[in-house]
Amino acid sequence: MSGRLPQLRPEGLNDAQRALYDALVASFGPWADTSGFEVVAPDGSLLGPLNPLLFSPTLGAAQVAVFGADRAGTSLPPRVHEVVILTVGAAWGSDYELYAHRAVGRQAGLSDDVIEALVDGRPPDFRNDQEATAHAFTRQLVGDHRVEAETYARAQQAFGPKGVVDMVLLIGLYLATCSLINAFEVPAPDSTPGSDTP
Repeated sequence: MSGRLPQLRPEGLNDAQRALYDALVASFGPWADTSGFEVVAPDGSLLGPLNPLLFSPTLGAAQVAVFGADRAGTSLPPRVHEVVILTVGAAWGSDYELYAHRAVGRQAGLSDDVIEALVDGRPPDFRNDQEATAHAFTRQLVGDHRVEAETYARAQQAFGPKGVVDMVLLIGLYLATCSLINAFEVPAPDSTPGSDTP
């Protein structure tokens, strides 16, 4: 599995790259294992947006810190969090992101029909207003680069000022992630999370 960048293996990394590699494996490995997607290839190289980060270890480490801050400090419920991420991934057609967050979304409690609608870019039949509001807000910001006043007001009511800021920062984080995946044509593994296909 590769893309436009070579897959960096642990034995070929310099000190800064190796420190970031170890941090990435420690941070993302258990999360991926629990959710059911792959981040480490059999040869030890990293999958998805993680391999590109190794080419710029200082900025890569800063990006990892933002992921950590989001996990520790977001006020968004897990299902809403995944609705936002899948909406961004679908808008960008970012295969690895959709592959990974199908699994994470399922783990967070999103139904398969909601996940597949999000991945296909269709409006899902949401079962609560928060998820519908987060989806509308994200679609508008990513697609139109603006949020309509009515949608913004709904988001403020649903999540409060901190929640709206958390959502906008999450959108930006995954726009950056999808940029890495798409610019370097990073593929998803052949398997689908949760399937028996190797």
